[in-house]
Amino acid sequence: MTIFKRRTVLAAALSLMATVSFSPAFAQDPDYNAVFPGILMNKDIKPTGQEMKPVKKDNRPLKVGFLPTAMDTYYQRVLAGVKEEIDKRGGADTIDLLVQAPSSQSATDDQIRTMEAWINDGVDAIAVALYNEGALLPSIRRATEAGIPIFLFNSPVADNPYYVSDIGYDQSDGGRAQAQWLVDTYGDKEVKVGILEGLPGPHTSQRMKGFNEIISKHPNFKIVAKQPAGWVRAQGLSVTENMFTANPDIQVLVALYDEMALGGLQALKAKGLNGKVAIVGYENMKEANDAILTGDFAATVDTGAKEEGRNIIRAVDEFLMKGHPLPKKIFVAPKTYDAKNIKTFDQSDYVYVPQQKM
Repeated sequence: MTIFKRRTVLAAALSLMATVSFSPAFAQDPDYNAVFPGILMNKDIKPTGQEMKPVKKDNRPLKVGFLPTAMDTYYQRVLAGVKEEIDKRGGADTIDLLVQAPSSQSATDDQIRTMEAWINDGVDAIAVALYNEGALLPSIRRATEAGIPIFLFNSPVADNPYYVSDIGYDQSDGGRAQAQWLVDTYGDKEVKVGILEGLPGPHTSQRMKGFNEIISKHPNFKIVAKQPAGWVRAQGLSVTENMFTANPDIQVLVALYDEMALGGLQALKAKGLNGKVAIVGYENMKEANDAILTGDFAATVDTGAKEEGRNIIRAVDEFLMKGHPLPKKIFVAPKTYDAKNIKTFDQSDYVYVPQQKM
């Protein structure tokens, strides 16, 4: 081969190498903010490689399972968002929504039975909220291997390589929002705080982790009592009664869920302390929202339950109807409401508003 030909071949090879090496730098990431308004991309993590890959399905309606940990007021709001977003895509002719709720927050066996039934029926996708991640992991793996994508919601995830996206918000951000409200409201004033935790598990631990990250920097806040109240109102009432019997000088009652906070409010009313002890809730339930308006609650943290439901169906649309990849986390930021901004909250966020047919 002549020198000229060798140089020509070498130049061509170098040109090809440059194209292969540098082309990824010009690749455009999907505009996830256009699909999921307010998504926090700084919360994203890398895929594991074991989750299902996107696929464009043509069958209609798609069968989509919705499996919360229980059908409480929070999940009712999530479901309202799911239904509204399905309406926008043509309703039941486009997505056939299957809803099944366990008998209680900790009834993991109910969730497993439902998951297995849906896998055997060959549904197109499953959205599931986790209470016991380890117990559900085999079912999540089996669904993935069967070509059924798993979308988690309201689920602190520790060690699960199979889900497509975790949809909701960072549980720690909710706890940070509660603590930041205390700091912004009380400043350097010494304040005694009691805390109602939920059931032991990742929801409680992550919310407390965020709360402690903020409050530990402000030693003027003294946590004098901290007890689980099971996420439910009845335990919120009984635990608060006991807490204030032992610590009558508590000035702020923080609850990791509004249901417990509302039970706490009942206990404080019985003691004549409503309005004298600041209650800081978590979720912005309708009753908690009303309690801020009447002065019985000081604040609550809204974690975007209805938007979470919308994002579940947006994710199904992108992943299964359009065949697009998704971020591993689809999180939005919590927002704190108190007397200063509570009237700005849109009350329609609590209910399903059917799509108006043209």
